[in-house]
Amino acid sequence: MINDTLSFSCRNLLLIPHLQGSVILAGHKGMGRSVTRVNVMEVPDVIDYVREGEFLITSGFPFRDRPEQLAEIIPELAERGVAAIGIKTKRYIERIPETVIRKADEFDIPLIELPVRTSFSDVVREVMENVLVQEARQLSLLQFRYQKLSQKLLQGSGIDDFLSELDDMLLNPVVLMDGSDQLYFSPSAKEALPWPEDSPERIRLVHDIQLGVNYMLLGERRIRVYISKETGRNADCSMLLLEWNQALADADMLTLDRIGALVSLELANVHVRREVESKYVDQFLQDWLNGRIMTRQDLHARAEACGCWIPEGSKFCVAYLKRSECKGGEKPLLQAIQHFRRLGSGREGIYATLLGGCIVLLLAHDSPDHLGRQLEKCRYRLETIRSTEEKVDFSFCMSDSEENPMRVGLQCEQARKIHTISVVCDISDSLISYNQLGIYQLLYLLPDSEPVTEFLDRLVKPLLEYDNKHNTLLFKTLQCYICHNENVKLTAEALFAHYNTVLYRIERAYSLLELDPERVNDRLQLYIAIKLYEMRDS
Repeated sequence: MINDTLSFSCRNLLLIPHLQGSVILAGHKGMGRSVTRVNVMEVPDVIDYVREGEFLITSGFPFRDRPEQLAEIIPELAERGVAAIGIKTKRYIERIPETVIRKADEFDIPLIELPVRTSFSDVVREVMENVLVQEARQLSLLQFRYQKLSQKLLQGSGIDDFLSELDDMLLNPVVLMDGSDQLYFSPSAKEALPWPEDSPERIRLVHDIQLGVNYMLLGERRIRVYISKETGRNADCSMLLLEWNQALADADMLTLDRIGALVSLELANVHVRREVESKYVDQFLQDWLNGRIMTRQDLHARAEACGCWIPEGSKFCVAYLKRSECKGGEKPLLQAIQHFRRLGSGREGIYATLLGGCIVLLLAHDSPDHLGRQLEKCRYRLETIRSTEEKVDFSFCMSDSEENPMRVGLQCEQARKIHTISVVCDISDSLISYNQLGIYQLLYLLPDSEPVTEFLDRLVKPLLEYDNKHNTLLFKTLQCYICHNENVKLTAEALFAHYNTVLYRIERAYSLLELDPERVNDRLQLYIAIKLYEMRDS
């Protein structure tokens, strides 16, 4: 659109021959605004017809009887983005009222008194000629920049070189954000914003992005920022141009708008390469965790091929991530794993992949303190990932440490068991190890023997059969009752049932099983039976 590129400053208006002799009465601060067109204001309801960037000129005819009326419409003209107002005096208005001048000053709208001999047709022609000259210059500059940046990408230089070229063109820092919230910094942006990859400042920058011109507080500086966004088939991206070294020019902001499609296409290529590489890393980690790599030689060869680093002399442990329910399925999990890899976690001995719908971490460490620091880093990064709107609680289900990398499969199985037991038994500590499971680890290890089956048939099967036959909820009520530490009130609230209804179901269940709820031994038997059933059913 041609109007998108027009840029003729109010500051240059008085250089127009037919405007020489004009006097600026107010709004000197607004003289840097861009003029896009000229509009003759000779009707009282001009508000309905003005557009942003217009230079309004009038002979004063609509306000001949009441010149002060001009002051009343100036706020609305400012709201609609009018660039300046020119008023010809001596014909219909002898002089511009002081109220009008003060109001124009208040809203920073340049108010220009035009000579009586000013010809409106000449003003329109000459202003638009200057506007079109400015437009041609900007289009030429944009075309040059677009071709140069296109060539840079066609040469396969990559995003970093592309941003370096853009940095040199615009003389201001540029930050690029892709659809997964990854930030890419131009060279001057790296100097101006020297933040670590997972710092709170970067996270805040991602959340502060809003389209158009706005302001950001970066350190102690309040920075004017122009933000452009490209949404397309290839990849979403946003670009931020910071007014750091010099004032933002219209041509610079338009450059960002025009190159969005180029950047989106390059990011799509980056994402495809990253997905292919990620699949190889996932396959390697999953084979290692599942014990499908048979020799150390194969392990190191595959690790090197995938760009993974296995530190010598390290101990290894596996952690299953236990999460509270959240929306989004596996997508937030995959985003979290990509986030770990993007931050170079492998160089820190932290590897992440997806097993059975859970995030699994493989941690290579040389001491308990080192392991503790790794877990803190993992926790911090998981908390800062913007993968879901609601808060998600999580726990690390940790295996023991093992020096032999070929026994990682056993550590993974141990962590998986801890995860399963913690889910069934509703253990929600931030760090869950095998020793913390207590009696639950013994219940989990019980084989599917005939005595176990008989025990479940005696204490669980009758309840399930009764519920199925009478369409009742005795077993579910007992599960909830145990989960809430045998608190009838909390159980009733959780089941949305009446207190007496819950009480009746519990008494009926004990009666059906011929147990006494007042006897600790009977309550313990029922508790163990329900937990055993849940473990077998999980």
